Amino acid sequence: MATKIELEKNKIKLPLNKSQGGIRIADEYGNHVTSPTKTNNKKGYYIEWMITNDEIKILSDSILDNIKPLIKRMKELNKFTEDSDYSQRKTIKLDMKKVEAFEGFKIYQYTESFNSFEKTLDSGIKVRITFKLGDYGLDPHPHMYVLVPFSHKFLKIENNEREVGLGDLLGSGCYGKLNLNKEDLEEIILTLSHASSNHRDALVEILNPSPEN
Repeated sequence: MATKIELEKNKIKLPLNKSQGGIRIADEYGNHVTSPTKTNNKKGYYIEWMITNDEIKILSDSILDNIKPLIKRMKELNKFTEDSDYSQRKTIKLDMKKVEAFEGFKIYQYTESFNSFEKTLDSGIKVRITFKLGDYGLDPHPHMYVLVPFSHKFLKIENNEREVGLGDLLGSGCYGKLNLNKEDLEEIILTLSHASSNHRDALVEILNPSPEN
């Protein structure tokens, strides 16, 4: 079971020292930090965590004492972001006043137009669902993120030597240590279940190994 996180009781260790991968540092607009260890601790930063079903299972086993009420709520969902018109992702060719040339080529600028489904929990944690195109032009499929603000009251930023204070350099081996409570985890799982009926069903299956009980 592949995972990017370490878990000790309710405290989740999220590595922040990589600029690539499923856990990165981003600002409020989604711009990623290119050199995390050389970056300072700022209020506007988030831990952008592309959470997996395997990680949700690990967290559920550790934090949730009774999964049945949550499973019931998940099964009652009947509207999914994938079915919305806003789940489509398009590529747009921008109008340019001046077109540059390079060795006989004309250079045009393209941009992607897509929508992000976002929910902010009472704790300040955000859950985001975006749709990215698959390989070979396949239809867009959902990518799911949990975003934890650096200012979250139950998050500590640390490195190999010490806790990192506001404004301090994150330093070597930096990571976030998040104390995630039962209510937030349930809301995260329920929100991600809105991605698609298939994703909801996959989550139910992985969280409820004995559905006959």
